[in-house]
Amino acid sequence: MLMLELLLMVLSVLLAVAFLTVAERKTLAYMQRRVGPNAVGYYGLLMAMADAAKLLLKEMVMPTHADKLMLFMSPIMSLMSALLCWSFMPFAPGVTMSDHNYGLMFMLAMSSVGVFGTLLAGWSANSKYSLLGSMRSTAQLISYELVLTSMVLMCMLLSGTMNLSKYMELQSSVWLFMPLLPMMMMWFMGCVAECARPPFDNVEAESELVSGHMTEYSSSMFVLFFLSEYASMLFLSTLTAMLFFGGGTGVMLGMKANMFAYTYMWVRATLPRVRYDKLMNLCWMMFLPVMFGSMMFMPVLMNVMDGNMPSTM
Repeated sequence: MLMLELLLMVLSVLLAVAFLTVAERKTLAYMQRRVGPNAVGYYGLLMAMADAAKLLLKEMVMPTHADKLMLFMSPIMSLMSALLCWSFMPFAPGVTMSDHNYGLMFMLAMSSVGVFGTLLAGWSANSKYSLLGSMRSTAQLISYELVLTSMVLMCMLLSGTMNLSKYMELQSSVWLFMPLLPMMMMWFMGCVAECARPPFDNVEAESELVSGHMTEYSSSMFVLFFLSEYASMLFLSTLTAMLFFGGGTGVMLGMKANMFAYTYMWVRATLPRVRYDKLMNLCWMMFLPVMFGSMMFMPVLMNVMDGNMPSTM
């Protein structure tokens, strides 16, 4: 039964990711006054299937002097870490694969493992472009993971639980984006950087790094990195809705997650790429000091609230 639930979850996420790519291409086309995909299927809805078939049928080229096993396993590691984050995600009361008391901690741990896939992909390719891109990517992802972890810690201090189901129950009276609005904005910017999405897509800057750590990849191995990116984007959109906007059940949760996923697309179509040194300075010189100061201020906020949010640990 557990294997069936796991298979259904993986297929559902991959199907959602496939149509998310079509939705992004259509959205970017409208914003840039282009047509976008419209020839494959009704309204271009089957374009994701055509792209998947094209990439899977292409020849897989392996560099001669690369560590072939590590080169093969790195994108799989990135995708698996992105999919495992969904294991503790409550889609409705009682509708989750595992309703664990430490679900939030497990999600953070799994999302951190994906960094190793990016790092090992560049190292195993035996290419200077790939190695430079993977080092840049690792520095960016680890830096902004500190921002996301600090924000989750503040949410746990306010709610007193790491169980997402109980956490959403505590937001029945007030959504946490109200007292934590500046933190929520920094969280969203950290999510954009964590997914390496524009304007923080320095990980795969073609003009500087020839596609970064993915330079030596082709065919199905190449597409796995993009599947992990979109799966992470969809996961962080859903997690944002749960952490700050009360989550919800079924359609309501999907609407909130889609709203944030659309914001990723909107930002991509609007803003130019940020220079890498400015991106790192934004994290270490602005976001992290504000986060640490907010964590020191958190006991004061909890005292003002008179402990109205009880501990459920």
